[in-house]
Amino acid sequence: MTRLSRGVSSIVVLFVLAAAVWAASVSSRAALHKPTYGPGDQWVYVLDASLGTFPGFNASQGTFQFGLVGFVYVNVIGPATVLAGNASISAIRVDSRATGFLNGTFSVPGGGGTAVAQGSFTTSSTEFWEDQAYLPIESRGTFSYHADVTFGFITTPLVADLRLNATTSVATVPPFDLDVGQNATTQLVTHAEVNSTFSVLSRTMSSQNETNVSTMWRREVLARDNVTVERGTFAAYKLNQTLTNFPGIPMGLSGGGNETAYFSNDVGFYVKRVAYQNGTPAAEMRLRSYSYGAGPPSGLSVIQIGLIVAVPVAVALLLAFLWWRRRKARIQGRASPRNPPTADSHENGGNHGAR
Repeated sequence: MTRLSRGVSSIVVLFVLAAAVWAASVSSRAALHKPTYGPGDQWVYVLDASLGTFPGFNASQGTFQFGLVGFVYVNVIGPATVLAGNASISAIRVDSRATGFLNGTFSVPGGGGTAVAQGSFTTSSTEFWEDQAYLPIESRGTFSYHADVTFGFITTPLVADLRLNATTSVATVPPFDLDVGQNATTQLVTHAEVNSTFSVLSRTMSSQNETNVSTMWRREVLARDNVTVERGTFAAYKLNQTLTNFPGIPMGLSGGGNETAYFSNDVGFYVKRVAYQNGTPAAEMRLRSYSYGAGPPSGLSVIQIGLIVAVPVAVALLLAFLWWRRRKARIQGRASPRNPPTADSHENGGNHGAR
């Protein structure tokens, strides 16, 4: 091996080692790494949920149990500014939409029996997340559930429509970057206005509620797990945290609930969420696809792209340089004139010829 090739090989080895050290140093940071969201970022989830209550609806009007199956679309719109009192808060606007089918049972008031309900649901919301811990500080949403209720030979429509406006103040913004075994807490005070209309069996019930709710929000990083969902298998961090919102589900579930969530640094968001109400699983979201408006393609982090692209490019450039040096040396060797015979050699040759 020539001196030049040994030098090139050493450079390649050093480059690869430097890239590995760089990747290791990045991954050694806090387990949860705060992402940077941009316009066009999107996550799509499969939604499975169970719904057994509406705000303003009570048992005297009947009881029901609906299963929801559908999709959730979470889209980052971009940076925004939210006014809270006299203060301006930097935030990220995120729009969510859920759609799918519902089926279940409806208990007719007055002991009239149980009816079967089948239909569809659509929900949409606009949320503003403060840009440090990404807690929602303002949200507006609509929830619409339409079904046909069949009781014996009678079928009647069921319509439930809800509108929600909520603002939340955060006592102190908790840290986002947390390692396994660490936790963060803060006090949340939410002012909520809920308007609901529920129509079934030729009866329409409307309500308007306004309330202030104070809760202690908590996030605990339990472990690092590999989680398999519709999109694939991801390395994620298992969290136990207070439930603040859940696409497709009215606020009645979120109050006082908690969730087990799996957050992936590579995805930049959750790959799975399981919401609980009074210790019973009530809703689940699983990642189906994701994409970024500007940045690395789906499924690859910046570190992975750097290792995949930069290392081969550097090796190719160094090999090209080595080939060019060798080719240049061969060309110079051919172009160099041969050395003329020495005087002694010419004279000796003449003498031998005379003999």
